[in-house]
Amino acid sequence: MRSSCINNIDRSLKSDTFVNKYASYLESLGYSLRVNPEKLTSIFGGEKNIDEELVKYINNINGRRIAEDEEVISLVHEGYAVVIRDIVSQNVNKYAAETAAKEIRSDSSGMQELAPLITDREDRTPAAKYIADHYTAPAFVTIYKLIGFLLLFVAAAIMIYLILQQYMSRDDTKIDAGAHICGGIIGIIKGGLFVTVAAALIRIWAIMGSDEMLFFNNSVIDKSIIFKYFYTFVSSL
Repeated sequence: MRSSCINNIDRSLKSDTFVNKYASYLESLGYSLRVNPEKLTSIFGGEKNIDEELVKYINNINGRRIAEDEEVISLVHEGYAVVIRDIVSQNVNKYAAETAAKEIRSDSSGMQELAPLITDREDRTPAAKYIADHYTAPAFVTIYKLIGFLLLFVAAAIMIYLILQQYMSRDDTKIDAGAHICGGIIGIIKGGLFVTVAAALIRIWAIMGSDEMLFFNNSVIDKSIIFKYFYTFVSSL
């Protein structure tokens, strides 16, 4: 998955992709900014603190401050998340793209290292590797965990089911209230097992399709009475 992710991100990158998308982001903020891509390239490729340099530049594009430095920094960081998300989503599933944006929003310090790599005119593969290892990796870890949980859960479910079936078949000629109760318990357990497995499968499907599914999506799941609790449990893994 890592190798495939790197190749797909690399396919989305050209020497000016990040700069052009970031320039478009800044111009879309509603401050009548006209961004010079060459200036952005020099900032991203420089050795100075990128956040500070961007704040200085943005607050002087029109010869006036558009906002206080703290507010501009938050806009700068959001721009990182938006642009990387858009780049990743071109050839990688949208769940991974949203995960990358979430990781950057929680800690954007890595952009100081990523920016020079992603604006390199010769080779963007190191940038693709950095994005895959630091920003999209959690999405694929989630997939691994779900698949592992699903396999272990199915194995455990089969074992429990066989044990219960063996217990229930000890005396087929004697059917009493206790047997009926045990049968009901087995039925509930079987139902719970099937629903949990279904929730895990749907969660994997949702991740690979970014919750954009024909029959199952978040709004439909939220309207369910019981299934949503199983799905929430699986999603928390």
